Parts: sequence; C-alpha cells; structure tokens
Amino acid sequence: MYPLTVHWSCLLVVSAVCTVSGTSPYALRWSDKSFGPDGPWHAVSVAIGNPGQDIALYPGGSWESQILLTSTCDNTTVSSVCYGNYAGLFNNGASDTYDNSSIQLLINYAGPGKLNSFGMADAIPLYGEEGYAYDYVDLFGSKVPNVSMFGISGIYQTYPGGQNYPVEVGVLAFGGPSINQSFANTGSASINTSLINGYLYSQGTTASNSYGLHIGSVNCDISGSALLGGYDQSRVLGDVSAQAYNSGSFPIQLLDINIGVVSGGSPWTYSNKSGLLGENNSTLSLGTTVHASPPDPYIYLPQSTCDAIASELPVTYQSDFGLYFWNTSDHRYSQIVTASTYLGFTFRKNSLNIANITIKVPFALLNLTLAAFVGVNWGTGTGNWFLAQAPGPNMGTSTPVTIQEADTTIKGSSSSWEDSWAPYWTELPASSTSSTAIATAVATHQSTAKESAAGGLSVGAKIAIAVPCSVAAIGLVISAVWFLYRRRSRKQVEELSKYTAVMSYRGSKTDDPGPRYELGLGRAPRYELGLQEPNRVYELS
Repeated sequence: MYPLTVHWSCLLVVSAVCTVSGTSPYALRWSDKSFGPDGPWHAVSVAIGNPGQDIALYPGGSWESQILLTSTCDNTTVSSVCYGNYAGLFNNGASDTYDNSSIQLLINYAGPGKLNSFGMADAIPLYGEEGYAYDYVDLFGSKVPNVSMFGISGIYQTYPGGQNYPVEVGVLAFGGPSINQSFANTGSASINTSLINGYLYSQGTTASNSYGLHIGSVNCDISGSALLGGYDQSRVLGDVSAQAYNSGSFPIQLLDINIGVVSGGSPWTYSNKSGLLGENNSTLSLGTTVHASPPDPYIYLPQSTCDAIASELPVTYQSDFGLYFWNTSDHRYSQIVTASTYLGFTFRKNSLNIANITIKVPFALLNLTLAAFVGVNWGTGTGNWFLAQAPGPNMGTSTPVTIQEADTTIKGSSSSWEDSWAPYWTELPASSTSSTAIATAVATHQSTAKESAAGGLSVGAKIAIAVPCSVAAIGLVISAVWFLYRRRSRKQVEELSKYTAVMSYRGSKTDDPGPRYELGLGRAPRYELGLQEPNRVYELS
C-alpha cells in the first residue's frame, strides 16, 4: 500500500486501575528543543540512569521504552555525523543502576541485525543491536525505578531505494495493560520491571493507569501536552469514540475517506468527494480494520486508496522513499494547503454499526500533528481506547481532567474544530472552483509519476511533503488520533539528502496483507519495539 500521510501523533492513552480520590494528572516536561529532519517535532524530556542523564524522547508507546545508547554513534558507515547527540544518547556505562544482564532473553545475545519496529509499522525496516534492560527514569518530579527498556546501538533504517539513514530519537513508552512487566526465570524468582504509568498509579501518584497525549506543532506554536492519569480536555473536540483495545494495540474500523472544503471556493470541481477508500476496489466498500500506533506516523492503506487520493492532488510518487511528494510548482498546491480544505477519515464509532465519527485532517499547515486525539484506559487487562477530533492552533484554555479507574469513555469540549482553524485559513473565492481542476490534478499525478520513473524529478527540485498513503497525519493522542500533514521546506529536503537516514513510519496499518505505500514523509523514527501481548511473561534462559 501507499502510505497516505496522516499522522497518528496525537495523544492520549488512558488506562485505569485504581482510583485515588483528589489525585490530579501528572504532566510531563517537554524539551525546549525540537527534532527530526522533516519536522521539527516536539519531544518530552526525562533523565535516565543514576546519576541521571538528560535525554529527549518521542512520547507514546507501549511496554518497553526504546533508548538509544552512545555506542550507536560507533556506526560511522551510515553517517559521519552522530545526529542522536542533539536529543541526547544514554551512556549506559556511566549509570550505576543500568542492568542489561539479568533479563537473559535470546534477543540480548543476538548481535546486530533487524530490529523490532518501534510501533506496528514495519515498511521501513530498522537495523542495529538491541537488548532488554532496566534503569531509573526521572520524570523531574517522580523517579521511576527499574523501567523496562530496550538499549539500542548502531541503529539505522533502510528505505525502499536502499538508502540507509540513522535514527536520532528514541521513544518513551508510557505503559500497557498491566502494572509492570514480568520476566520469568526457570528455577529463580521472576524479574519485575516497571512500566511508567503502572508505577505512578501503584504509588498513588495518579488516579489510574492511563494517559493523554498531544504532540502539538513546533512551527504552528502548538505546545505538546502529555498527562499521565488524565488528559487535557481542550485537546479533545466534540464526540469521542471509545472501543476495546487488543493487547497493546488500538484497532478501529475505517469506513471511508473523503476530501472536503469547509467554506469558500474549492481547488477542485467539488466541495466534497467521498468513497476514496473503496474507489477501484470493491473489497474495501464496507471498510477495513486499521490499528492506531502512536509511535508510527502513518496509517497504511491499500494501493487503490492511495491512488485514488493521489489522483486528486498535485503529487508525485518517489519510489526511493516509498512516498508521494507535493509538486510545489503546481499553482493548485498553494490553493490546497492554504484554503479550508481537509482529508476526512470516517471510523465506526464505539464499535457500533449505527454510528460513525469523522476525523478531519487539514491540508493547511501540513506540518501539524493535529487531526485526532487518542487515549486509552487499560484497566486490568481489559478496557477502552479513545479517539476524537483534535483542535487546530486556535485552541481553548488547557483543562486537565483525571481519568478514573472505572471510566469507559472521556468527555470532549464543546469547542469548534472549524473555529480552531479559521484564523489560519485563506478562503478561496467561490468562483475559484475550476472545471479543469480535477483533470489538471490527474494529469499532474500521471506525468510526474512518469518523470519519477525516468529519474526526471529530483527531491530538491519539487519539494513537498509526502502525502504518504500511510495516513500519517492522523495524529493519535496516544490512543487518540491526530492527523498530521507535514510540509517540508527546500532546506529540510536538502538536509535529508545529507542526513544518512530519513524518517520512519509511526503509522497505523490496515489488516490488508498487500504491499504498503506512503503518501508522505514522516518525521524521524518513532517506533514501538515491544511485543503486544498483555501481562507478558518471559522465560529467561
């Protein structure tokens, strides 16, 4: 499938176990830096080890955190520059409490090779060396001991064209369906490692094993929001869809995709076009199951769906990256990304056949991690995860809300999504709708695809974002979805050509077994490395 760039980087995962009356959500600290060659992206700041070492990590993930070690810079064949130093790499040898030997799984002795993905998406494979470990993680207010993590070195990713690129930022996992992670050792006592959410809940610091996360946007001055044991209601607009999670993943039925215009004229000959999910593929007419994966930037869609969306946009497919890029020299490009246009994703609401919920991802301000909110209440092995519309830059006042153990859903604010975007849109005059718009889009898509195949289109020449058919902009609020379209500048693209490793996919995926394609470039890798089984128990050798 081609990935369509709709980002799941938006926030909220909630999981509840125990109710502590009067306990407020715990807010994580955000780094004052931003990261990613195709970003910039927000990241949270923590200190790892004893004594603590300050490191920035992308938030959102289940089970183990993915921590890049200083030894990752030893691999100079991928890049002579160690980009991971900017976010901070963990010097495990300088920590008195780092333990990578007690958990004696085979993976700890496997040596260099293909790694587990940081999320569910594996279209861009990761390579390096990893092993289970545990150590302190200081949240600057609460210090969590024995946090489960993968220590990773020599990491890089390989794109479809064969290019290798380094990975510069790891992932901070918030927890899972259990309070801790146990590794069973035959003939010896089990080793219990901590999961951040579960530990704070067990200590009475938070009211539930849950969290709410919204990555926000650096360029649009939308700060990040990461609350453990609760969520920020201003990041949740209107209706919320609550459905059961499946182990560590968040499945939901995607019913359709549409292109729409909120107000004013349209860059197309229509103001709304639905049926894009199943266009040219009747097997998708009733929908398909997708999995929200906060560390991944895309939702992977069938090729027919990506083709249908791409035919409406001035984009070209870049096979080396497996992504579509905007043709910024096309006059319709500026119309599409500045007008009140959006890509809408319609999901089955609350797992019911009688209700739907649509998450709208603006084409405007494409570098926002914005469209949806995700959250999850893990409960004690069973619970719900939450999906809702996230706001644009003009959002309301922050309103922290505690998630209690018995909560099966959350409540959104009454703020308007359209109002949160209105100041940033430039409406086209009603007469701007062109009878040749669609034909132009199709011709552009076809001709640029030929140029790409013939090597006639350079990344530096017709820059864009990718609208990867991996709907990455669907930013999930860690169990909440956000749709994020990223727009890339010429400077950033040129930077990428030097930066020996580009973005990785954070996205969700469909259950379709066919080839996967991306419609857009994602930010530097956000992956979840852990397996997805609840209450996992591992046998030690």
